[in-house]
Amino acid sequence: MEKDYYRILGIDSSTKTEDIKRLYRKLAAKYHPDKHQGNPLADLAEEKFKEINEAYHALVGEEVHYKKPKTSGKRKKNKNNYNDISENAKDSLYKGLNYFNGGNFHRAIENFTNALNFSKNPTLYNLLGLAYLEINEYRKSIDPLVKATELDDTNGKYFFDAGYAFYQLKVWDAAVHFLIEAYNLLEDTRKLASACVYIAICNYNVGKTARVEFFLEEAVNYDTENTSYRILLEEFKRSNPDELSQRSKFLNKLDRFSIASQVEESLGNLFHNIFSKQ
Repeated sequence: MEKDYYRILGIDSSTKTEDIKRLYRKLAAKYHPDKHQGNPLADLAEEKFKEINEAYHALVGEEVHYKKPKTSGKRKKNKNNYNDISENAKDSLYKGLNYFNGGNFHRAIENFTNALNFSKNPTLYNLLGLAYLEINEYRKSIDPLVKATELDDTNGKYFFDAGYAFYQLKVWDAAVHFLIEAYNLLEDTRKLASACVYIAICNYNVGKTARVEFFLEEAVNYDTENTSYRILLEEFKRSNPDELSQRSKFLNKLDRFSIASQVEESLGNLFHNIFSKQ
């Protein structure tokens, strides 16, 4: 039986092409398999995603390509308790935060490292990694930032920070892995938009241009007031990724629009989790 592509997209035959594209983007964002990794409904989401892509291609004539990612499996329950930070660890933690806020990141690193001798806490690992990021020690930041994601695999900000570190090292595959996890977990729309831009940049650098437009559109959808994302999306649509000269120019634009990691959000997570239940 012939498929009713209008029904699949929830529209009728009088719907204009621009409206079809808008509704498609909304559905694609909802059912995109990258957002359902480790979810019991992942297979159903992928089938739905394929179905709406088929309908979009049939009605608009623009083909959409998608390569299924490797799934990361079911999420472990977070066994870490933020209130387990010992008094000795808190003393070093407070000193480290004061040094961090004062811009003395080397002393902050010393104190965060000392705090970790008393409490193996994901927030402490994350802060240590962020301190290394502040002095551009990206390789040294990797271990503590990744450790934070292992101890708490439900915190999207930890995955974002680890992905950012790999991004700075231009380890694109690892960056995408952690940023996709952040994309699956983050609720803050501005941080989601940032993650989408980084994912787009990583995919562009490895030649996976079919995924760049999707994630740039996601960034625009999540942070509609950010004109930089919209300009970047339009620049990508006008560029030809197959031409070396245009590819080089667009990479320069991507670098200029790159967003720095925001340490304030991790500090907010820290204070909220340590002090909210006292």
